[in-house]
Amino acid sequence: MDEVIQWHNDGHIVTVQLNKSALEIVEIECPNRESEKPACSHDDVPCVVEYFLQIYGFDCNVGVVAPSGKMQFAWAFVGDPHKDLGSCQVWVIPADDEAFAAWMTTQ
Repeated sequence: MDEVIQWHNDGHIVTVQLNKSALEIVEIECPNRESEKPACSHDDVPCVVEYFLQIYGFDCNVGVVAPSGKMQFAWAFVGDPHKDLGSCQVWVIPADDEAFAAWMTTQ
């Protein structure tokens, strides 16, 4: 049975800056820090979005937008939140990505 991927557009903000030709992540803001059991939590880390962006950077990004300071990202988690985090994946997409924004209006 295929796993259904659920996209969360809950307000995760990534602050980026251009350093020569490299786009760098300066800060990641998780809107769920104070929540009791947020969707972005895992047994091993408080926020999988922050964890995966810190480890893999934009290699886990599937969208396209022009980089600009603070950017809101939607995210999807693939895996079991109670098993090894190394066997899981997180995909992020800028909320302003044209295809994603159009798709979100249909959901």
